[in-house]
Amino acid sequence: MTQAIPAKSALTGSAVTEGGFKTALDQLNDYLTGLLGADGLPGTARTQLGIPNPVGTFFKADPSTVAFTKTAAGTASIKAGTYVFVGSTLVPFASATAISMPTLTAGTDYAIWVKDDATIQATNNFSSAPSAGNWRRIGGFHYAPGDNAAAQSGGNTTPQINAYSFWDLNFKPACPDPRGMTLVANSFWSDIYLLGQEHLSNGSSKYNVTIADGSNPPKIPTLFGGSGTNNYGEFNWWEAGEVMRSYGKRLPRYDEFAALAYGTTEGASIGTDQGSTVWNAAYVSRWGANQVAGIMWQWGAEFGGGAAAAGWTANTISRGQTYQLPNAVILGGDWTNGSNCGSRASSWANSPTFSSYAFGARGVCDHMILG
Repeated sequence: MTQAIPAKSALTGSAVTEGGFKTALDQLNDYLTGLLGADGLPGTARTQLGIPNPVGTFFKADPSTVAFTKTAAGTASIKAGTYVFVGSTLVPFASATAISMPTLTAGTDYAIWVKDDATIQATNNFSSAPSAGNWRRIGGFHYAPGDNAAAQSGGNTTPQINAYSFWDLNFKPACPDPRGMTLVANSFWSDIYLLGQEHLSNGSSKYNVTIADGSNPPKIPTLFGGSGTNNYGEFNWWEAGEVMRSYGKRLPRYDEFAALAYGTTEGASIGTDQGSTVWNAAYVSRWGANQVAGIMWQWGAEFGGGAAAAGWTANTISRGQTYQLPNAVILGGDWTNGSNCGSRASSWANSPTFSSYAFGARGVCDHMILG
């Protein structure tokens, strides 16, 4: 820009002549053209000023926190200072605004949608907008069958929104699908439910489905050669990890499990094989992860404890051999283990080749804040 803005007196001074006024107007036009571009269009002005195009904008007053607040068991609001670009419209939420809720069903994930007229609504449909018009899906949450643990004795059976399950476009799990997950200690995300046998149709974390274990092996992920209908022949450490990797998740490390299971009833087990991902309130964690201890052993990521004898062993189901393979950790304890169970319970006595009706799995992934 070379033209300076003309002085105010060049336009409004008492001695200004008609010619001087026109000259000042020309200077003002040159100044504005240099500042905003020749055509006066918003897109040109943004480019000229170096301002990013707001299409796709999702802005929060506090980028380090999620955009939503739980206000009661079944209600929530979007935080003040949130801006959402929907279609060609920038929708501002200058004050906290209640999210319109459907009749909520326990154990269900909900998407949060914003319309270009500032309507904000939750629905259990993650692919189709609530109605006609321009909508944008900006986040979601899980409506759990009960509340999270308040101390170290589990939760309860009063259905409500899990406040740790809220996610938005810039605050979410690092895996592709955020459904059925909860944020643990602002550090990483955990599946709320144990892996189900029919995960290909239900995802890796689903309420009230058959638990995947050695007696009910899960479907083989299509990314790892599955047909969409065939199951593993067993459920060992490799297969548990393979399923989780197909969702962009991993088996938890020992320290991660101890954190995600914190709040469960310690030193106790439920006494009977639950068979499915029902809500076991006494074994729910502070973050709302269900059946974390005293229900099923869960494969962990780490190896340790004893090791196989020296020598190569064909124990990987025809995917190479291992030499002195150490054991793989299992975590939490099963329904028969009583006082041995808990958030820090672990056993290092089993080879990763082992498969059991008492061994299940749970996925975790990193936490992502985009700004």
